[in-house]
Amino acid sequence: MKPQWRGWLDQARQEWARNPRLQLGVWVIAATLGLYLLLVLHDWRQTLQQQHVERSEYLQKMRSLVGQDEWVERAAQAAQIRRSLEAEVPGADSLGLAQAGVQTWVRDMATAAGGTIQVQTQQPRPVPGRNTLWRVPVVISGAMDARSVVQMISQIEKRGSLTVVEQALILNRENRTFSLTVVAYFDIEQEQADAVR
Repeated sequence: MKPQWRGWLDQARQEWARNPRLQLGVWVIAATLGLYLLLVLHDWRQTLQQQHVERSEYLQKMRSLVGQDEWVERAAQAAQIRRSLEAEVPGADSLGLAQAGVQTWVRDMATAAGGTIQVQTQQPRPVPGRNTLWRVPVVISGAMDARSVVQMISQIEKRGSLTVVEQALILNRENRTFSLTVVAYFDIEQEQADAVR
């Protein structure tokens, strides 16, 4: 007694020998699959070639930079600038004291400038990547002529500690409205900052 699969195999051979359309169809399918395989291999080869070209160019750039002394000098300059900026960041015992100090300084400056001015503190936020460095934003808005606003911006920039004008908006000259977002940076001990979060 023959196994069942041999019977199926014999029947398939007989059908193959009798039916030329089946033979043609199988050859067309095989040719299509072969062509598809060639296209996939061609795309893969192009991708590998492109990666090789990119990596070779990158390696060439790195080799050309190795001999340059300017990068050492630039790194030293960048380190010096960073140290000088970090020296401008005042320390504070707590986030509340930092906010109060900035708010008092801004109110005093606004009072000296004259005009109708409001001072609003905003939510302080930590600087990403720096555990103890915090941004303390304050919005100064009101009515004042453009010349006085520019003088106020100049005073902010001359402040000894790291303070920046993040946004300045002077709406129009007739009603003389303006808005300044001032951000002061503070170094606050981690325990104090964690209590606020």
